[in-house]
Amino acid sequence: MRKPTGAAFFSIALAAIALLLAACGGGDGKQTREEATPSPVATAEPTKEAEASSFTVEVTALAVTETSTDVFGEAITERVTVGPSDTGELKVSFAESEVGGIGDMWTSAGWTAVALSSLFLGIDPRQYEFTFEPGAGIIDGPSAGGVTTVGVLAAIMGDDVRADAAMTGTINPDGTIGSVGGIPQKIEGAADAGKTLVLVPATQRFDTDLRTGQPVDVVEWGTPLGVEVQPVSTIYEAYETLTGNPLPRPTGTGSAELPPNAFNKLKASATEWMGRYEAALNRFLALPDTFGFEEDMSIAEDMAFDADSALGEGLSAVAYERAFSAGAIAESVLQAVTLADAYYIGGPDALVAEVQAMASAETRLDATLQRLEAESPRTATDVLALTDAYSNAAIALGFIDEANMLIQFLMETERTEEETLDLIFSIAISYNQASFLLDAAENNLVYGLGFGQSPPPHPEVVTAIAETVRRASDANLAVIDATIIEPEAEAYGLNPNDMKNYLMSTDAYYGAALGAASSTNYFANTIVEEPQASIAILGSSLSAWSASSLVVAKYYSLQAELDESFTVVGFGRERSLSDILNLAEDRAYELITLVGEEEPVTAIYYHENARSYREGTPEDKITALFYNWQAAIFAEALAYFNGTFDSAISQAGTSPLWEWGAVSALATGPGDDWPPER
Repeated sequence: MRKPTGAAFFSIALAAIALLLAACGGGDGKQTREEATPSPVATAEPTKEAEASSFTVEVTALAVTETSTDVFGEAITERVTVGPSDTGELKVSFAESEVGGIGDMWTSAGWTAVALSSLFLGIDPRQYEFTFEPGAGIIDGPSAGGVTTVGVLAAIMGDDVRADAAMTGTINPDGTIGSVGGIPQKIEGAADAGKTLVLVPATQRFDTDLRTGQPVDVVEWGTPLGVEVQPVSTIYEAYETLTGNPLPRPTGTGSAELPPNAFNKLKASATEWMGRYEAALNRFLALPDTFGFEEDMSIAEDMAFDADSALGEGLSAVAYERAFSAGAIAESVLQAVTLADAYYIGGPDALVAEVQAMASAETRLDATLQRLEAESPRTATDVLALTDAYSNAAIALGFIDEANMLIQFLMETERTEEETLDLIFSIAISYNQASFLLDAAENNLVYGLGFGQSPPPHPEVVTAIAETVRRASDANLAVIDATIIEPEAEAYGLNPNDMKNYLMSTDAYYGAALGAASSTNYFANTIVEEPQASIAILGSSLSAWSASSLVVAKYYSLQAELDESFTVVGFGRERSLSDILNLAEDRAYELITLVGEEEPVTAIYYHENARSYREGTPEDKITALFYNWQAAIFAEALAYFNGTFDSAISQAGTSPLWEWGAVSALATGPGDDWPPER
């Protein structure tokens, strides 16, 4: 899923748009065409005797509590139980000792742990029941993500976790450990609980003492308390330290370079988009009045310059991304001038007529979905290309639904002329975004199909992970409500729904997450033939998961510092950002080389672009992190689909519980005839 492309002109009426969205809103700010609970493409019928039994492990998470007089840490024991499902349906439950005892953030940590454990172990999560039971009291916080994931992995593998150890750190979609707050106080809480080992994110060797506000070396902080503090980078490091056994980790020697054919396709697409940019620029320069949009067009010129430079350096993926952005921005600016000209010449009626013409994006969405449904993937790599295409289409659908919602509001309410203009411009913005995302979806097929060797996975395999990731994304969105929306709303004296709609209009990733999540229901009700049905749900779910994970990391783990328009100007944890970018880049490269023989074009595309954004503005760095996570997620999915993770676990010796849900058994069971003959 590409980051939604926009132009600077989108800020013309930003404050008014946010106000109008809030007035429309009430709820989530996004609407789906049909509201229904998506169901699995096909429910896996239980076919095995109950040969595996449940296994429970105890892990210790760390939390911080602030009172009016002090700040203190505490250790929280969590019991994680995994057992076989007797129905073939995914079951995840959270046992509370108090009403409302488990918050949204803890729930999100559990769902993310299930999703990542399923990928890393090559299992079908629907074959299991997962139960999370934290200690007494009311608890919450995303910093238990890492240790909760260790708990799920250990329960499936049959490994015990050290009783004298505790851990703090979020878990990112690529399996790296993310930054948290209050580590010095958490170490104190661990010491009070008798723990002698504490695992912390490797990105936070130095963290702030919440009592003094001063940075401290957390490793040295633990020494006088009798606690060994060990920084860890990935879930693999954490798992081996806490269980004493290595988590099987497949290695690969494949290439992280684009195949020649993909290189040429991206180069050709870049050239095409440069042509669109130049055509829009020439039309713009020939206009008698450009209504002050010259600065906006200069952004497109900068992107075009970067595209030319990338072509000269042989970076076709970067060239395409920049050329696409240049063309999209230039055409958006030209459209803005057209709208302004229509208004000044013909008044509101002429402006409305221009916007109505843009509603063709909805017809184009249907055509794009038909195009995607007509593609029959021949390899597992083809499935990834289609997944990314559906990701972009899902976000486009979200923007179209938003435009339709605003049109309805325009028809039903009275407003001033200025408010009407702002509302019409916001409708145009949504249609524009949708149109360019549909371009991106079709381009996914141009450069992403026709690679790889492994056959496409059985739809049941795709469905297994799609359902889990969908739930993880929903849990992430609940975390955003709890950690970002509600505190910011309180700080600014706003209704939480107003704050949600404002963030949606100012943060592209949050808007993408909501749009993709809302599209899942529509896909489930309209795309029914396999293999497209399961791939479409995977595409929308992966987009929602990756984008929402980025939002959580941006505001919680990295403490983004914003200006008055919610643009990132810095980070409270600048050093953590640098370190986590290094980890994300290394992890993406590792996963790509793991499946390099499959020619993971989609993953390589994101990885190449991530490197190019690495040293830019604060917003560019966030884009680099997101693109590296995209690269890792697609490579993870490919390793899941072709059995790479499954093979590594089976070679290392397995537990009966792992064998119960290994994807290989689902995909190649008796009488299986997938893929169908062509």
